[in-house]
Amino acid sequence: MEELYKSPRYLKTVGPKRVALLKKLNIHTIMDLLHYYPARWEDRKHFKPIASLQHEEVASVLGQILTHGSEEKAKKISIFKLPITDGTGVLWAVWFKKSQLKYDVFGTFKSKFKPGQKIIVYGKIKYSYGYKEIVVEEYELLSSDEENESLLIPYEKEKEESKEETKFFLHVGRIVPIYKLTEGLSNKFFRELMYTVVSQYCAKEEDVLPENIRRKYNLCSLSEALQYIHFPTTWEQRDTAHKRIVFEEFLLFQLAVQIARQKYKSITKPHSYVIKRHLLTPFRQNLNLYANFDFTSAQKRAINEIFRDMLSPQPMSRLLQGDVGSGKTVVALSAVLLCAENNHQAAFMAPTEILAEQHYITFKRFLSSIPVKFALLTSKTTRKERQEIISKLKSNELNFVVGTHAIIEDDVVFPNLKLIVIDEQHKFGVLQRQALYNKGTHPDVLVLTATPIPRTLSLTLYGDLDVSTLDEMPPGRMPVKTLHLTEEEAYMFVKREVEKKHQAYIVYPLVEESDKMELKSAVKEAKVLQEKVFTNYRVGLLHGQMKGSEKEKIMLDFYNGHYDILITTTVIEVGIDVPNATVIVIQHSDRFGLATLHQLRGRVGRSKYQSYCILVGTPKTDEAKKRLEVMLSTNDGFKIAEEDLLIRGPGEIFGTRQHGKLSLADKFSLGDIIRDKDILYQTNNLAHHLVQEGLIYKDEYRRLLQKVYKLYSDKDKFLKAS
Repeated sequence: MEELYKSPRYLKTVGPKRVALLKKLNIHTIMDLLHYYPARWEDRKHFKPIASLQHEEVASVLGQILTHGSEEKAKKISIFKLPITDGTGVLWAVWFKKSQLKYDVFGTFKSKFKPGQKIIVYGKIKYSYGYKEIVVEEYELLSSDEENESLLIPYEKEKEESKEETKFFLHVGRIVPIYKLTEGLSNKFFRELMYTVVSQYCAKEEDVLPENIRRKYNLCSLSEALQYIHFPTTWEQRDTAHKRIVFEEFLLFQLAVQIARQKYKSITKPHSYVIKRHLLTPFRQNLNLYANFDFTSAQKRAINEIFRDMLSPQPMSRLLQGDVGSGKTVVALSAVLLCAENNHQAAFMAPTEILAEQHYITFKRFLSSIPVKFALLTSKTTRKERQEIISKLKSNELNFVVGTHAIIEDDVVFPNLKLIVIDEQHKFGVLQRQALYNKGTHPDVLVLTATPIPRTLSLTLYGDLDVSTLDEMPPGRMPVKTLHLTEEEAYMFVKREVEKKHQAYIVYPLVEESDKMELKSAVKEAKVLQEKVFTNYRVGLLHGQMKGSEKEKIMLDFYNGHYDILITTTVIEVGIDVPNATVIVIQHSDRFGLATLHQLRGRVGRSKYQSYCILVGTPKTDEAKKRLEVMLSTNDGFKIAEEDLLIRGPGEIFGTRQHGKLSLADKFSLGDIIRDKDILYQTNNLAHHLVQEGLIYKDEYRRLLQKVYKLYSDKDKFLKAS
């Protein structure tokens, strides 16, 4: 095993320059090389007769060299042509080189080719002046069988069938691996390097999957998988290797999550709760009084699940997911009030100032006349206000604080922090969540998301959390109708709604006009629309670059009906709840992702009135057209999340790489949670069984457990910050 951790510089043909290039691919050891898998494979094992070749097709051809090649020069390009035949016709193999030197730039290259010698060429076919040419991407010369035998990798030598046709080439005449490389490394060089590494080292790596697991799930050995994934002779071998490698990747991840979950559940928290209802009951009465609101059955179910966790001796670690408008905030606020009833402190952290401010405004409305004390803390809080809030926190005068990442600063001290609520938690990094967690002693944790999570993603992103789902909307609300209209039609629609005494949003992707993108901006368009389109209406402007107090005033003014139309950016994507707003126009809708479009649509449809989402913009790409089709076809957040996962892929959803969650893009070299979801479910069930039954700690699974700790324990990403 020690050999596998040596630098690639110990390999032949790898000098200092290539070592530096390999590091750009995050390849630092021979082990890294072994596990640098092909991005794709090309079938070059089937040779096409020259007579059947078609213009522009890509093909492999086995032929015999007719004569010595010739070199032609044209300005800065040299062209080398070599005639070959297979008995059905003549094909000119063509190579291009830049003529940077005056002498023959091909040098000894053309001396390699001798009349009568067999050659395999691969590339694109061109018809040129009545001749067939192939622009050569890869080629390989056939010498004697004895010489070619040396190119066989060990597992191929044991098999005899069709050896001379398909087995002894690396670049042509076989299924060829294609690697994603950096400038300065060619696939030809890398393939030859990988062949050396696979031949010499693949059997040296320890196989961490016990034989009983391999047998039960019909998995090949690790050595075979590494051989087959890089140099398969059949597509079945490639698939066999893929299944084995993906299974191990998924299993290691799922074991890490389950072990973390088990450790978390073994903790006994130092605090407890009793449901007293002296805050919860008046809170519910206020909801009826101020919002004519009562909990849905889904909300009641979620509150019961959360309260059961809080009353448990183990710390709560729960995800509350629900579509936009499903009422997550009041459910979370119920948990905060249970915490306050027991004289404990809570922290409610939101990712943006505008969302934190909106929560604060909502809480003030719902908690009026209730004896609970709380404050808003963001980066825009004045120094004087901040010091006052910190002082009250330290003296336990505040029941909870609503804020952004400002509440995790070192000088913000919670002497009695027992509950953490994190809204849109995927937008916070691991270290930020960890910093908040560390302000208490095993506090209960409730995380919220308005982006419904497909099951495949929840098993990876949130496998360590219990999940509560709000799967119904408050009664009396009508589904939002989504339309695709021209700008003129959209503005006529807005006028009709405003004439009915309703309100409207018009959303732009930019705050200020950009020279680089031909997109309309909120600031400029607010002025134009007020002066030329909505002259008889009250138009407001809201964007993220405004001061917190200014944003709060505008939001309150819009809520209280002082504006008919609010021109804004995506700062309203989450949080703003104005029941009288019945139409939202999204300018340049083709520029927004599905999740953002769905979140913006959720700003309306929050009352008994029929509401509308109007998409303006012409989609210019297939992906943009697909997003538009999805938005027009469904309001179901879970279906939209599934489609978003299919369109963007798991590595992009929630920006996992940027935000520090256990990153799918980093951890799954070959696995894809959409394509390989059956394997994901298998490994999830297996991991749960191994951990819950304690089997993972038995000797036969020792190597598997060691690899889990090696990959994950040093990153501390799941125990406290998940």
